[in-house]
Amino acid sequence: MSFRAEVYKAAALEHAEDARVLFSARRYALAHYVAGLSVECLFLAYKARLDPHASLRRDHNLRELAREGGIYRLVPSSQQAQIGSALGVVLLRWRNNHRYRSEEALRRFLKESGLDRRVKGDYLLTRA
Repeated sequence: MSFRAEVYKAAALEHAEDARVLFSARRYALAHYVAGLSVECLFLAYKARLDPHASLRRDHNLRELAREGGIYRLVPSSQQAQIGSALGVVLLRWRNNHRYRSEEALRRFLKESGLDRRVKGDYLLTRA
């Protein structure tokens, strides 16, 4: 199944707003997941723009979706490092299976991944 680029883009924008609302409501685990889903939808929009008949990736590999959508070609060379760094953060923190995690399970994931280091206070709040 695939959608037009506009559908993915609209979903990305809605999910980004939903993530903000969830974060404000202190629903950090779900906000964390939905924020990553927004990024995935955005990359799918770019991929669909290049190939309207492309199929969905079952592995939810954001790095490959970014490549397939031509994201790296769109970023000016002066911003490549900044965008690459931001994408690296998303790739470290987000997994599609976070949708099944409780807040405690997400805390364990962050801790096991070393993403709790150098954070003063609630690292789930900071990393979400």
